[in-house]
Amino acid sequence: MKTNVGNLFPAVQSKSQRRRAILVGALGLVLTWEAQAHAQSTVEVDATTARKVISAAIVEAQKGPPSSIFVVDNSGVLVAAERMDGAFPASAKIAQGKAETAAAFWQSTGNLENAANGGRAALLSSGYVVMQGGIPLKIDGKVVGAIGVSGGNKDQDEAVAKAGAAAFAK
Repeated sequence: MKTNVGNLFPAVQSKSQRRRAILVGALGLVLTWEAQAHAQSTVEVDATTARKVISAAIVEAQKGPPSSIFVVDNSGVLVAAERMDGAFPASAKIAQGKAETAAAFWQSTGNLENAANGGRAALLSSGYVVMQGGIPLKIDGKVVGAIGVSGGNKDQDEAVAKAGAAAFAK
């Protein structure tokens, strides 16, 4: 398909003005692509780190019932996960939801559970999982990811998530 550049910029009259407009547009695209490439190359929770977090969490989980453990990046996208042998099937979806929730709210899901129990019932219909066991992972106070755990009671899930988060902080 052939495109007439003159029709793309009808308000630009002269040939030199059209060229300048095209160059400015191209420069804008290059800068946008550069920014996106930089953002994509600064992953702060990579697969190796996520596996380290999960390994530490598994050590704690072995003290109780089998668990599912999920690690997500700061946008809630899965980085790594483990469903221990014997963990009930729904624990995987719940653990993922806890991790996504902790990343989205920049706080532990235990705080959100307390808020829901304290009268913020709207949290229950938000689509997020507001039960203990999700903890944000932080670097210099900035949330870069989260861990979510499900399989035991709320205190066991919280302990497993804290063990994973502690390994991230090291």
